[in-house]
Amino acid sequence: MRTYAKFIIAITIFTIIVILYSNPKSTVNIKTKILSSSHVAAAPAHIKTESKVSIWISVTKIARGHLLTKFRKFFKSLISQRGKCRAVFELNVITDNASRPTVDSVIHEFNKQYKETLLILVHYDFQDVLKIVESKIEPLKRFFQSSKGSYYSDNVFYLSPALHLVAPNLLDKAIVVDVDTEFQSSICDLYSVFDNFTNTQLFGLAPELSPVYHHILWKWRNYRGDKYKTQPHTNLNGLNSGVILSYLERIRKSPEYDRLISPEWISGVVQKYLFKGHLGDQDWYTLVSYERPELIYRLSCGWNRQLCMWWKLHGYADTFDSFAKCTEKVHLYHGNCDTPIPPN
Repeated sequence: MRTYAKFIIAITIFTIIVILYSNPKSTVNIKTKILSSSHVAAAPAHIKTESKVSIWISVTKIARGHLLTKFRKFFKSLISQRGKCRAVFELNVITDNASRPTVDSVIHEFNKQYKETLLILVHYDFQDVLKIVESKIEPLKRFFQSSKGSYYSDNVFYLSPALHLVAPNLLDKAIVVDVDTEFQSSICDLYSVFDNFTNTQLFGLAPELSPVYHHILWKWRNYRGDKYKTQPHTNLNGLNSGVILSYLERIRKSPEYDRLISPEWISGVVQKYLFKGHLGDQDWYTLVSYERPELIYRLSCGWNRQLCMWWKLHGYADTFDSFAKCTEKVHLYHGNCDTPIPPN
């Protein structure tokens, strides 16, 4: 009997060794609630790495054809536009179990074409992330959701303000991008914008290039009088959350953040501006920029060149171009509203 037991144990150990060595892409579990991490590309011996750029993207329900197409274009642009940057790209993907194999296949496909890009891939389970941030994003969902079941009702549109609770404590800065974006310049150039932050700034976002907030604030403008009806107020055009620079280290230490994300503060500022939001976290960043502009770095519109034309076709044909104007060099296109991005 003992000989038989030893034989079973030996066979089991041999099987485990064979599986491990025959599957080089197997991931290494990390000790948090978050799933796993894997090195997709290792640095060649002759290349000296300079730093790490942490990139965050949410990709769920990718089985839908248009989302897969968007993610393919996003990822290809990310690694093909690295330029002379020698930083390691840490791509943090918040996804669901059904989408993860598709996401991984896209990453491995393009990584073979651009082997010079050094990439670490980290997976985060979407449901686990929601459990971590749900207390923080509940007020955002309460005030900035048009209706349950609508496009912007999905939890994915509320995660970014609470990213510091999900990211490792040692990570001090992160770039958060939407899946419908394509880089025209190196993300390392975008990461360097953190160096321009003042001591008080927690987030960096580009202006909203549509009249959506002009439209939302019409009651408030009428209440405040003719001054706000006729004069241009660029800062009131709001912000777009398709690209976010998040200074995680400062957010964790900021007493202001906890106050601004509270239901009491949000309720008060929503009432002040007679604000009926429906764009998720973007509405929150916009209201923070109205009340506490010193906390927001205004990113160049060239780093979030939005292409949505919806408002031009819905009541703003005569004035839309004045809102959408961006004379800066385009570093990143944002194909919001399912708008096609111009080919390179």
